[in-house]
Amino acid sequence: MGGLYFLPKNVTMKGTNYIEVLRDHMLPFWPIHQCHHFMHDGAPGHKSKIVTKFLSDNETDMLEWPGNSPNLNPIKNAWNVMKNKIQEARPSNIKNLQEELKKLWVNMDVSYFASLAQSMHKRLQMVLKTKGNMTKY
Repeated sequence: MGGLYFLPKNVTMKGTNYIEVLRDHMLPFWPIHQCHHFMHDGAPGHKSKIVTKFLSDNETDMLEWPGNSPNLNPIKNAWNVMKNKIQEARPSNIKNLQEELKKLWVNMDVSYFASLAQSMHKRLQMVLKTKGNMTKY
């Protein structure tokens, strides 16, 4: 479980921005959390050549994920939990939304993330069983 980072207003995530985020907000915590693999989705900024080179240069082991595979992306479950809680909080502006997200993120039970990670074997089996079609995940 890493930290949250919010892009400044009117900034979109491009490869160069993503490298800054990785360099400043992910890599420093990599050894602290004893991380061995990194996962991100197939967003163009994430898959650009400069990002791929940056990750390779920093000896980051990437998990390869098929495109459009929400069944195999457990963080989607965590975002859904947070989305439901945010709807209850009903933040009235961007600043309040960011503060609510930060509170939710730091208060999420670490064991919840462990259970999501441990569910990957079942997720993979289910996707194979359904031949790539939707699963309960």
